[in-house]
Amino acid sequence: MLTILGLIIICVAWLYEFSLLTNKKDTRINSSFVGIYTAGVFLLVLDGFISGLGSIAWLNLISFIFSAGVLFVLRRKK
Repeated sequence: MLTILGLIIICVAWLYEFSLLTNKKDTRINSSFVGIYTAGVFLLVLDGFISGLGSIAWLNLISFIFSAGVLFVLRRKK
């Protein structure tokens, strides 16, 4: 269940970013997109560890760390 929820959140983040790019013609990375994406990946990490899928959980954790780092840098610049 957490996997489905996490993937839905990630899809919402991508839809949000796509709408910003097409409507505003703004090509900068949006911190709201990264935040929503990071939350979705976090749920995938939790579900991976709970389900005993260690290798998938660790790979998602790496993705979470990088996206959280990007979010940190974007928020610090504002």
